[in-house]
Amino acid sequence: MRILITGAKGNFPSALIPRLEELGHQLVLLDLEPLPTEVALSGNCTLIQADIRDAGAVTAAMAGCDAVIHAMAYHGDMAGRRNYDDYHGVNVTGTHNVLTAMLRLNIKTLVFSSSEVVYGAGMEGRRTMDESVPCIPTHIYPLTKVLNEEMCRFYAREHDFHIAMLRYGCFVPADWKVQGMGRLTNWLDREDVVQANELALNAVAQEQFGCEAFLIHCAKPFVEADWPQLENDAAPIIEKYYPGANELLREHKLTLPKIHTRFDISKAQRVLGYAPQHNFEQFLQRLRESPANEAANA
Repeated sequence: MRILITGAKGNFPSALIPRLEELGHQLVLLDLEPLPTEVALSGNCTLIQADIRDAGAVTAAMAGCDAVIHAMAYHGDMAGRRNYDDYHGVNVTGTHNVLTAMLRLNIKTLVFSSSEVVYGAGMEGRRTMDESVPCIPTHIYPLTKVLNEEMCRFYAREHDFHIAMLRYGCFVPADWKVQGMGRLTNWLDREDVVQANELALNAVAQEQFGCEAFLIHCAKPFVEADWPQLENDAAPIIEKYYPGANELLREHKLTLPKIHTRFDISKAQRVLGYAPQHNFEQFLQRLRESPANEAANA
């Protein structure tokens, strides 16, 4: 396929691009920032520097494409540098421009990057996060994602689009030990985000559904009976599932977090075939292979 990727300079798109190239896809990479020219050396990529808020530029970039992976957005960690108008312009108007360009060009296949933050206050009084939780945003960023999801549903319903909306946990760049400990809570690895996008692209290209949301996290073994122990003192439960983990964490001076939420990724596993490869056990294995006094590295 020929695929437009918006926000192509971002964290997970930069890892997704070589994977899609390996699979033989032709890529159109759009970002507000200039993209490194070496990305285009293979001849499978077209680089376009443009503003997602420019409807004409988005339509021109999309011409000739078969599918879109829409990853461009201002995120929650930009709140100190962006105001409500910025968020609405890039996130909402930008997504509107993507969807209307798809309509004009008769492109009906989209993978949309959403976030678990859409649930917001909907998680109050709930232990389990899954796709059934109501979306009650508590900040402008999740509000824009909820609005975008509603637009996606509209285009799927009214114009026969096929859209996968991927609600990711946290995968921002960070020290590997921070990321690894976070796999007990709401962190995942960007390589698993790449996997989710590839699987979702295949599903919507094959028209397996109209518009569906999927929670994307790493895999955890916890069941409902593991609470409230996990949020009071997680050590006994961690030892049950990961024998020897507590001693290993102590050697590396790492402290278990309080674990409040059960993340249910069974829909993504069942429908998309999602199988995250970077879970807490893989982090523990890396710890075993690392000196306890090793300096932290990103």
